[in-house]
Amino acid sequence: MNIYSVLRPCLHVALITGTGFLLSQCGNSSAEKNAMAETPVDEEIRYETIRVTASRPTSELSLPGELESYYETDLYPRVSSYVKALHVDIGDQVRKGQVLAELEAPELTANLTEAYSKVKAAEAVYGASKGTFLRVLRTSRTLGAISPVDLETSRTKAISDSLAVVAANAHYNSVQQLVSYLKITAPFTGVITDRRLSPGAFVGPGGQNGVPMLKIKQLDRLRLRIAVPEAYLGDIRRGNPVQFSVRSFRNQTFTGRINRVSNSVRPETRSEMIEIDFPNKGGMLKPGMFASVRLPVSSSGEGSLYVPKSAIISTLDRTFVQKIEDGKAVRVTVQKGDDTAGQTQVFGDLKPGDILLKTASDDISDQAAVKTQLVSQ
Repeated sequence: MNIYSVLRPCLHVALITGTGFLLSQCGNSSAEKNAMAETPVDEEIRYETIRVTASRPTSELSLPGELESYYETDLYPRVSSYVKALHVDIGDQVRKGQVLAELEAPELTANLTEAYSKVKAAEAVYGASKGTFLRVLRTSRTLGAISPVDLETSRTKAISDSLAVVAANAHYNSVQQLVSYLKITAPFTGVITDRRLSPGAFVGPGGQNGVPMLKIKQLDRLRLRIAVPEAYLGDIRRGNPVQFSVRSFRNQTFTGRINRVSNSVRPETRSEMIEIDFPNKGGMLKPGMFASVRLPVSSSGEGSLYVPKSAIISTLDRTFVQKIEDGKAVRVTVQKGDDTAGQTQVFGDLKPGDILLKTASDDISDQAAVKTQLVSQ
């Protein structure tokens, strides 16, 4: 007796048992499939829809700009002289009318003294001629005492000497004005941002090749100049608030107002220059800083239709949206316009109030029945 004859009954039992097990598993699988087939598919899938609106979506136009001081100027001496003293330096705050520097020009002081003496001499001559005229005038009242020619001569002499006094005073005032230029004063309240010369330097016409002595800028009020493209000029209004940011303060936003519009489009850039005033309290911002301006603008004209970008499907042969009519998704051919703020301008057989699938799907065939749920955009 071999081992096969001994194990044969056991193998026969195992085969029968395994076959029964497999058959039972197959039976179970078929039963599950039949049960799934008999279970109804969920028909309550609802697609989100939105309502078409006619509007002008507001967006922001990002433009570069540069901050400038409201007033800034270079201070030059107006007379040939030498720098006697400088009372300010870079970074000093100054007030309007404050003396910033003193110059010296001895010849101007001498000219002023000379002009003053000429005024006094002219006044003395005029006083004498005026007294003579008055005496001649009184004497002429006696018949035959003074000839008419002598009376007219004395009158003319008095008038001439009075005009000489006027001329002497005018000359004195002009020299006095030149002497006043020896003191450089601040034209407005601001800060000294540059100093080029030192005491002892020769300044004036031809001095130091016209180098300015000082530069002063106003810091408590700034200008922000930006060039607005021609397409957005219809949205520019004086007084509109404008927000901007600077690199030095990345997490902070500043607000100014449009104060000046140039009303002239530059042909080389097709843009118009506008100015925004900013009250720089505390002097946080500095002239010359680069600013990124967010200018509110409106896209396109009145009555344009806008839908979410997800509501539009573009294929090789058409671009369409899916409009809901009587519970069916109807494909409506459209043309796309401007894109702004997640909205797309569309042109086609649509009108305000139409209901569209918020997220269009090419899997939904034309005229397919769908259940929908209206949501906001």
